[in-house]
Amino acid sequence: MPLGFHEDILLRAMMRLRVHREDLVYVVTCSPLVGAVKRALESLRALCLKQGIPEPVLLEVECRDFYESVRRVKSTISQHGDAELVLCSGSGLRILLHILEVAVLASRRPFTLHYEPEAEGVDPVTIPSTLYASILETPSRLEEEVLRVLVENKEISVKDLALKLKVKEKNSEKRDHKTQKQGTSS
Repeated sequence: MPLGFHEDILLRAMMRLRVHREDLVYVVTCSPLVGAVKRALESLRALCLKQGIPEPVLLEVECRDFYESVRRVKSTISQHGDAELVLCSGSGLRILLHILEVAVLASRRPFTLHYEPEAEGVDPVTIPSTLYASILETPSRLEEEVLRVLVENKEISVKDLALKLKVKEKNSEKRDHKTQKQGTSS
């Protein structure tokens, strides 16, 4: 979790994500720590203690050296084997989010990116790593057609989709399921 001046946003995200006592939570921030970040970290630690959730471990990275920061975060990720990775963003410097994204993509491990908005009335967003994978994967001609038809008509049935694309219903259902699994369809 990147940490800037809004420790309350991170605490809200931790509560929403149902962080447990046995979970390991890292807070990633730029070094050197400035006064406001030190105070935010102290406040976050106190709030975590009060809520009974794990005290975050601080990981400072040199934000001026993007590639070294990515290497350091990736190295930290690799120390935790197959533990579930959940990235949380919503406060802090934007560069920290990019460092975390690149590091976790480079680790080639499944993850979830949770965006906890700072503004009231804006819904949180959760992005699975399968969406990133689907963006990087070149779709087949049939998958592109399925996506085009689904964008034009989100309510189309699998049967009608198969008829429109002149494929067997089972193929249409398989492609539709694949696009939904990858997060590219609703």
